[in-house]
Amino acid sequence: MTSRSVLGLAALLAGSGVTHFLRPRPYDAIIPSRLPGSPRTWTYASGVAELACAAAIAVPRTRRAGALAG
Repeated sequence: MTSRSVLGLAALLAGSGVTHFLRPRPYDAIIPSRLPGSPRTWTYASGVAELACAAAIAVPRTRRAGALAG
């Protein structure tokens, strides 16, 4: 992957992660009802995970781990 495509992927993941917080309702709607707790909690947790993966992918030293986690 080129640096440009890596940063593009990181930006895409980061943008998606941010929307989990700005517009959570669509994400809440797709959380399986069998998961314990509030759908909003899972929405926020998955937003944090996407932001963490985006950050890891953007840094060459952690890129492989971020890609595997994402």
